Amino acid sequence: MRELVWISLCLVLSSCATAPAPLDAASDVRAFVMALRDRDLPGIEARIDRPALQAQVTGIARAMAANEIAKRAGGGEGGQILGVLGADLANPLLERLSKQALEPAILADLARRAGLTPETVLPSRTATSMGLKRLADGRVCAPDPQTKACILYFGRYPSGWKLNALDEAALRGRLAAPAASKARR
Repeated sequence: MRELVWISLCLVLSSCATAPAPLDAASDVRAFVMALRDRDLPGIEARIDRPALQAQVTGIARAMAANEIAKRAGGGEGGQILGVLGADLANPLLERLSKQALEPAILADLARRAGLTPETVLPSRTATSMGLKRLADGRVCAPDPQTKACILYFGRYPSGWKLNALDEAALRGRLAAPAASKARR
């Protein structure tokens, strides 16, 4: 019986040691938030996977543009075709806009608007790790404290953990906000 307990304990500990743990990611996630807080633009840039984020933003913007064009064209099959063609034509513009939206200064300003100021005291590395959620694909995410839904996704890279995706619903809302404010004018 005693041997069974030790074998079980060894298996549990070895599984923890081989899986990427939130504690492993906590230092890099905390460094990313500190860079945002302090407007450390090179620090922000070093902790994001720009190609992955740009592909995500461009893909969502493209889908939103195609849907909007299709809706304005009257829907149906013809509207969908026009939507896809319009989004294809707008793709270079969408790529340029998504690249600009991911500039470190813009990210730092968004963090400032969300309440992250130079006076904000950040939690310790341990507290940060307890706030992160491990995902099945090996990434970790920072969940919204109220809803517990993941909003920032971090992946492991040779140089450390980097932000590589954002919550899609929040991103869609953020991209739709400028269009909605123009429509109200």
